[in-house]
Amino acid sequence: MAEVKYKRYRDYLRQRVATNDTMMGLLAGSKLASQTLTLTAGSRLRLKDIFPEVPHIERFNLTTEKARVVLNDAENLLGVLAVPQIMALHEDLMTGMLGLLELNSPGSTKSKDNVTASNLHEKFEAAANMTFTAASLQLFHLIRLARNEHIHNGGVVRQRFATAIAACSATSLRVWEDVTGEPFPAYRTGDRVKLGLPELIGTLALTKRLATEANEGLQPVLSASIWADLVAEEWKDPWVPGNPGQQDKRIQGIARKYYGAVNIKAAELADARKRIGNP
Repeated sequence: MAEVKYKRYRDYLRQRVATNDTMMGLLAGSKLASQTLTLTAGSRLRLKDIFPEVPHIERFNLTTEKARVVLNDAENLLGVLAVPQIMALHEDLMTGMLGLLELNSPGSTKSKDNVTASNLHEKFEAAANMTFTAASLQLFHLIRLARNEHIHNGGVVRQRFATAIAACSATSLRVWEDVTGEPFPAYRTGDRVKLGLPELIGTLALTKRLATEANEGLQPVLSASIWADLVAEEWKDPWVPGNPGQQDKRIQGIARKYYGAVNIKAAELADARKRIGNP
């Protein structure tokens, strides 16, 4: 099923790509820097003495060998930053989708103001009368708990996370390994949680799959008027002046380009324009 690329969904996709590109660029840059520093192997000078023109180099005031140790471990440090960012983007998207469901049918999301990462998918399933792929949802909760250990417990495994890993189905664990190329670590209480490149790859894949399934779940549930109002909001902001015929073509073009999967009728778009009004 094709996705409806409404504005907030497009923003989500762009932000994911930007986060991924940034983190992969930093990871590649750290490896390139480490490789470059092999040319200065054995030097007792600090980096600020070797590369004085590099901005802020004095803040990274290490010898060549110590700097390479830090750079070679950058993957784990970057993962600790990137995984929570990807998770936060996904949670924001899902919260917005719950808002659309609530707008469509007030009361359907049941305590929509009490939404957390631990229940937002389950609230969406109930409101949209759909079911996420079990393995994707189970793995999302594992990586959510891994993130929580870094945010709330200094990266150390607590009993709840260890229990969730032990209870994870073999099917879900195989999916993780297929996606990342590595098994999900069998952490025990007190272990250190790793958030490296495999975890970033897995988080990106899982959240994209869940977002796609949620997008598909929205399509048959939201009324035509809700979809048309979303188109009208894009048509109005930013406003592009034009005569009535040009305005018709523009709003229909937005609907066709981004909302084709739900086939919004011209009459619905006309009604939405009246509801939202010209600037």
